[in-house]
Amino acid sequence: MKHDFRKVIGLKVDVDTYEGMKNGVPKLLDCLNQFNIKASFFVPMGRDHTGWTVKRVFTRRGFLKKANRVGVLETYGMRTLMYGLLLPGPKIAEKNRSVLREIVEQGHEAGIHGYDHVIWHDRVKKWDEVKTSAILIRACRKYEDILGVKAHSFAAPGWMINPYALQFFENNGFLYSSDTRGVSPFLPIMGDRPINILQIPTTLPTLDEVVGIAGSEPHLLAGYFKDLLSENLNILTIHTELEGKRWLGFLMDFIRLANEQGFTFMRLTDIAQMLKGKNSIPRCKIFYGHVEGRAGEVSCQKPSDLS
Repeated sequence: MKHDFRKVIGLKVDVDTYEGMKNGVPKLLDCLNQFNIKASFFVPMGRDHTGWTVKRVFTRRGFLKKANRVGVLETYGMRTLMYGLLLPGPKIAEKNRSVLREIVEQGHEAGIHGYDHVIWHDRVKKWDEVKTSAILIRACRKYEDILGVKAHSFAAPGWMINPYALQFFENNGFLYSSDTRGVSPFLPIMGDRPINILQIPTTLPTLDEVVGIAGSEPHLLAGYFKDLLSENLNILTIHTELEGKRWLGFLMDFIRLANEQGFTFMRLTDIAQMLKGKNSIPRCKIFYGHVEGRAGEVSCQKPSDLS
């Protein structure tokens, strides 16, 4: 596996908001086209309820500190922060059908990023199998309605997953999911249940986790991320609300530096296809833990099970 992915960066693009879908995705498509890079985009199939995240100030230690570092108003805009509070949340995928189709038409991958991003992120840990399956069925139906094909990939909002979702992916023919933070692709065990769905974890920090800590200048941050790259497989998650907006310069600087160092970029679906059927994929447990710079829990690959 290490030999197959020498100096490879799997580029994962998370869409969290209506604004990120409408305006951030087109900017990122233009950027990636300049560098002839293909990526994997993950889109919520339901409404934008970003305003509901205000409660995290009271429920998640470190949330306010992170919000101040990143600059919430500059990142999301006042209108987005009102969705679900004073304004009805717009339908992210439905109202941007042409943008979702453009992702695929340009050769990128389009996967599902939950139905309601905020609800999934905050509640999936407590959902039972019936609730989890109902949400995923709804998301899959919307995806198929817009693109005319069945979804085969999923990325959990906020890197929060439960075993019922993983079982759903296995039972419904998904190629892989990308729901965790870790170091390498693996087959998951969650809740003492081995599940045969390839898991491709994010291996690098995200920009919002390091901005204001590792630096605040785009070029310096690009150099910081370049220095974190492994000689083997790396998975970088970017966000349309950050790199697709005021941090686009950071992404362009990072791509240039990575290219100069001989790294190539791939879609996650291509990585998954290359791993399909291989016997060398380790089986690892998933647990709820923490990563530096991020408020709240995330689903993590258990280090002690790595091989």
